[in-house]
Amino acid sequence: MDGKNPEEKDRNTAADDPAVQEPPRVRFIGSFNHSLDSKGRLVIPQTFREKLGEKFCIAPSFDFQSIAVYPTPMWEKRNQSYERLGNLNPALNRYLEQFYALSFDDQSCDGQGRILLPAGIRTKILQEERDVEITGANDHVRIVSAAASRSGWDSFRAELPGLLEMIASLERGE
Repeated sequence: MDGKNPEEKDRNTAADDPAVQEPPRVRFIGSFNHSLDSKGRLVIPQTFREKLGEKFCIAPSFDFQSIAVYPTPMWEKRNQSYERLGNLNPALNRYLEQFYALSFDDQSCDGQGRILLPAGIRTKILQEERDVEITGANDHVRIVSAAASRSGWDSFRAELPGLLEMIASLERGE
């Protein structure tokens, strides 16, 4: 025995368990334009590479409109949230089947700071586009075709007055 009260030991074990601890907070911000090379490789900006760490995960974004690159701890947190939803829901299972089919863990940059976007996710999300925008998306890096980025910007600009009103009402506590 280690001399600790068993109840105290249980509380400490949960707090000390790395699987239970929150991942360190990493925030990705900024936007960069790059092009994929002929092999599907993409240079990741240095500021993002440092925050992604040695190993990271490539997956579809939540809405399958872009490619997301997650630091491994954030990837694990995302998976844990899906696991908490349970696996008895057929619609959720169908979503997760597609999500995991296009997900790749244990990825890394090569010596020149490039990542290889696997062909499956690259063709389904980016189609044949080579010019992309790499943006910070808070807890991950977002990769979207330059054309989709322009379209998204145009939609955002059209929605902006309504978004500003919604933000104002939230600030007023409505």
